[in-house]
Amino acid sequence: MLAGRHDYLLLDELDHASIIEGSRLSFSKVLKFAHNDMTALRNKLKLCHKDSIKLIVVDGVFSMEGDIVKLPELVKLAEHYGASIMVDDAHSLGILGKNGSGTASHFGLTDKVDLIMGTFSKSFASLGGFIAADKEVINYIKHNSPVTDLQCQYDACLSRLCFSLN
Repeated sequence: MLAGRHDYLLLDELDHASIIEGSRLSFSKVLKFAHNDMTALRNKLKLCHKDSIKLIVVDGVFSMEGDIVKLPELVKLAEHYGASIMVDDAHSLGILGKNGSGTASHFGLTDKVDLIMGTFSKSFASLGGFIAADKEVINYIKHNSPVTDLQCQYDACLSRLCFSLN
């Protein structure tokens, strides 16, 4: 399970609206922390029950501000408090990291981020999106998320992109 009724989602107060809307579907306790403020995040993590799931959800690049998340500091806090990390790389792909692979790559922390999601509609001028995580999480999402049933026909650009990634 990603996060349920007795768990916590910790959100940057300037996370994209899609993250805010998505957090409402989880029924988790949502704790917002001051923008890119790791002391504020630490204080929110201290409020969480030790045995509950804690998922920190942030934008890699905040779309309105252009700030990059302080991922190295965030990773240290997540490790200390037993939290998982999800990075929305919608505005980071194609810009940051090796070959434009995103925020976690930019900081050399890909192996420390539990979920990375992004869209093909920005840097790749296409449609669709993705979520990257370990096999257990992907299987959970496939079998428990109502939105995985959405289907769309890929355009030529996205088809070529997917082919080149293999």
